[in-house]
Order: sequence, then structure tokens, then C-alpha cells
Amino acid sequence: MNKRLVSIITALTIVATFNVSVLAEPLSEKIKIQQQKIQENTKSLKDAQKKREDLEVTVEKMDNQIEGLMKNINDTKKNIKKTQNDIKVVEKDIEKAENNIKTEQDLFNKRVRAMYVSGAGSYLDIILEAKGLSDLISKVEAVKKVIEFDNKIIADLNGKKQDIEKKKEILNNQNNKLLALKADNEKKLAEMNNKRKEQYNLVAELERQEKMYASKINESQSYINSAMAQINSIRKSAPKYTPSRGSASISSNSIVAYASNFLGTPYEWGGNGPSTFDCSGYVKYVYEHFGVSLPRVAEDQQNVGSSVSRDELQPGDLVFFGYPAHHVGIYVGDNCYMHAPKTGDVIKISPLTRSDYSGARRVR
Repeated sequence: MNKRLVSIITALTIVATFNVSVLAEPLSEKIKIQQQKIQENTKSLKDAQKKREDLEVTVEKMDNQIEGLMKNINDTKKNIKKTQNDIKVVEKDIEKAENNIKTEQDLFNKRVRAMYVSGAGSYLDIILEAKGLSDLISKVEAVKKVIEFDNKIIADLNGKKQDIEKKKEILNNQNNKLLALKADNEKKLAEMNNKRKEQYNLVAELERQEKMYASKINESQSYINSAMAQINSIRKSAPKYTPSRGSASISSNSIVAYASNFLGTPYEWGGNGPSTFDCSGYVKYVYEHFGVSLPRVAEDQQNVGSSVSRDELQPGDLVFFGYPAHHVGIYVGDNCYMHAPKTGDVIKISPLTRSDYSGARRVR
């Protein structure tokens, strides 16, 4: 009996042990699989974020290139208009010169005809009325000089006309070159807009991927929240700017407080405010409120004021990306800045963690 009981217990123990092993193995594998999926999703999320950030920088650079192309096109249009106006002036000069030549030619023809017909005041009368050979020679010489003088006037007028026509030819060539330049820039602009649209679509796709990997994962959100809290505090404490007091009254708090009024304003290339902005237009608009005039584009803004090292940044300083700069924003503290990022985005706060950060300037 005891032996039978021991056998039963032993058998049950073996079965139980086997079952535990069988159950434990799949559970362990499931945990490993889940951990592996978490690691893969985390890596995929970081890859997507990195690709999106790189593409956003590319879009910013394209916006900057588009700005340059648009400026070139506008300048070329002005030059075309000026050249075409010059051509009209030259055409009037040619018409005037032709009328002068015609008038002189008519006078010349009349004088020549007078040599072959009788009548008072004709060259023939002058010659026939000569008193002696000496007087005749003298009168013939006088007529010859008059004819030479007429011919010289007509030749001079023809020379002037030719000079004016050459000027018109030069202007026409210049106008054709400007038209070709305008067409070339417009073609480049269209290509750049198409490329930017493609990049923008890629950015949107990566943003969708980020949401797929994690609904709300943003390592820098705490920085942004802290910066926003600081801005709200600044806005409450910042003194009201009084234009009559001049630029000497500008403070870091005043700049940040005023600039924050435009958070959420849509980005638009060439936007000068206040309903839309591009990056440099936003910065220029904010500082103009305080009586400080800045250049229009980021590349030129990068050369005004005084240089500031990263560890000495103060709210209100201008922060730049790329050299020459293709993007600019306003530092707000807590390692964050306000800026108009790119097409399809709005003015917002971002962490100052970009790899293409190229320096800062203080302009107040």
C-alpha cells in the first residue's frame, strides 16, 4: 500500500513538474517577444523622428531657396520693366532722328534742285550773276561748301541714328537675356515647389508613422512645458512697451512676451505678419514693434548685432540654423525657442536640440 502511494505521488510530481515547465516556457517566450517588440518600436520611433527632423530641415532650406528665387524673379521683373521703358525712349529718339534726317534731306534736295532751275535765290542765279572768272570761282566754291555742309549734317544725323539703333539693339539683347533669366528662375521655382511638396508629404507620412509607434512620445515635452510656464510668467510680469521711450526700453521679457502673442499663427513663405509669417518675417516683425529694424532674410539677420555664445543665451536673442542661415528663431529660455518652422506648420516653441544650430546674435 505504501509503495503504491509513493508511486502515485511520484507520478503526480513528475506530471506537475512537466506541466510547470511546459507552461513556464511559453510565458517566458512571450515576455521576450514583447520586450523585443518594445525595443523595435522604440528604435523605429527614434528613426522616424530623426528622418522627420532631417526632412523638416530640408524643407526649411527649400523655403529659404524659394525666398531667394522669388527675390531674383522680382528683381528681374523690375529690370525688365526698366529695360522695356528704356527701349521705348530709344524708339522715340530713333523716330526723332529719322524726322531730323528727313527734314535736312528735304532742304538739301531743294537746294540741289535750285542749281538747275532759274529763279531768285537759286544756286544757278548765283553762278550766272558772277562778275568775272574770279567771282565765278568764288561763288562756285561757296556753293560747294554749302553742299558739303548739308552732306555733313545729314551724315552726322545718320551717325546719331545708327548709334541710337545700336543702343536699342543692346537693350533688346539685354531684355531677351532678362526674360530668359526670369523664365529659368520661374522653372527652378516650380521645380523647387514640387520638391518641397514631395518632402512635405514625406514629413506627413513620418508623422503618421510616429503616431503609429507611439501616440504621444516627446522627449522634449517637459522642456516645452517648462518654457511655456516661463513665458506665461514673463507675460504677466513684463512691462508694457512704450514706443516713445525708444529702443533703450527693450527687455528680454518684453520681447518674449510680445513674440508669444503669435503662437499658433500659420507659416507662409514671404509672410510679413501679422496673419501669416515665415521665419525671418516673424523675427523682423517682432523687433520692429520695439523700433529695431532688421534685414528681411535670415542670412542677413545673422550678421547684425553681437555674437552670443550658447551658454550665455538670454530670452529674446536670435538663434540661427545653418551657415549661411536658412532658419531663425527667438530664444525663450529653458533651452527652447519660438519660431515659424516650415510650410504647413505654425509658430510654436521647440527645444534647441537641432544639430544644425549655428549660433546666436543679440540685437537689442
